[in-house]
Amino acid sequence: MAFERCSPELLLDKLEGTWHGQGSGSYPQSGEFDYLETMGFSRSPKGFFVYSQHTTSLQGSPMHQELGYLRVDAHHSNLELLVVQPTGIAEVLVGEVMRDGDTFRFDLNSNAVVTSPSAKEVTRTGRYFYLENGALSYQLHMEAVGEEYQLHLEASLVQSEE
Repeated sequence: MAFERCSPELLLDKLEGTWHGQGSGSYPQSGEFDYLETMGFSRSPKGFFVYSQHTTSLQGSPMHQELGYLRVDAHHSNLELLVVQPTGIAEVLVGEVMRDGDTFRFDLNSNAVVTSPSAKEVTRTGRYFYLENGALSYQLHMEAVGEEYQLHLEASLVQSEE
């Protein structure tokens, strides 16, 4: 594939809606696990996107959730994702959108990670997305609790017919 940088605006309409799927994760302190995920993107009246995400175990028990905003930095032609987690972690991620036909790739790396006094230490994150043929897949990498930067989560989601 020959990906070329493009305007983030070309991607946003394709993301709007609710996405569902399954993922897996691992980290030295938590071991390996599987999960079900729902991710949503909705356009706000001001033009940016509201982002929501939650996961459950395969048996339906709540696991994780986060909220935030996806916005375009038109000055630098970048995409920004602002994420807050109820566990006391806040991330600011920035990256570019790449396109090859109808396939998009957007790699977002942490510009800042801030934690509350009671949160686990997280020093770096990266979220790497791929949108192709109606499927949104991603990998989340993390440097936390003294561990080196490594893959933590990966999932593949499809958009709901709503």
